[in-house]
Amino acid sequence: MAIATASLDFERFNRTPKLSTLTPELAALQTCPLLAEASPAALQTLADLSTIRSVVRGTIVATEGAPAQSVILVARGRLRAVRRAATGREITVEIFRPGDLLADAALTPAAPLANDWEAAETTMLLMMPREALLAHLRGAPEVTVALATQLLARLERAKDLAVALALSDVESRVVAALVGLGRQDGADGPDGLLIRQRPTQQEIANQIGACRETVSRTVSDLVRRGLLTPRGRSLLLARSLYVTAA
Repeated sequence: MAIATASLDFERFNRTPKLSTLTPELAALQTCPLLAEASPAALQTLADLSTIRSVVRGTIVATEGAPAQSVILVARGRLRAVRRAATGREITVEIFRPGDLLADAALTPAAPLANDWEAAETTMLLMMPREALLAHLRGAPEVTVALATQLLARLERAKDLAVALALSDVESRVVAALVGLGRQDGADGPDGLLIRQRPTQQEIANQIGACRETVSRTVSDLVRRGLLTPRGRSLLLARSLYVTAA
């Protein structure tokens, strides 16, 4: 993968850093696992060059068919990559959560996005100029490798989704989607896998390429069989489901 270079002098920014005040921009950068090894001065420089943007649910922050304009770090909330058909039907290809760094603008600046990036709820984003991240990458090649690995993982998830749509029935896709959510933001216990933030049936439908009514019937059947248990805003997946899907 070819990575564009920029003439921005990153060291020049580091010569006169601002006082290390925990601004919203700096706090957001500190949540990013890919930047965990960055020096305080490097994080401060990135923070000085970035801006925080708060968006409401449904806001399109990057558009399918156009290149990404900025590097985006999800500070709070969720973004979803969504593909829409001319009929209005849509599918959620993947979901980005707090700490996720979307560096498409830096790594593939001219490539059009394959999906819209849309806020799935009220979301806080850190918007970073591509030149700022590129300047940081010149002194942190390990982050470049991590970003490339992340892009490959996203590609593999898209392939897995395509295979599931072609080969799996609705129940299998619902279970796989729930297990995936549990692994990303849940807790494994003696009774099974707890999803802390239960998704809506429409969110599941968008993620697996099915209609909401079909998902509703499938979820109701799983609840009736004791394989799913609603717990307030959470959802417990029975261990038999979790082990089978794993």
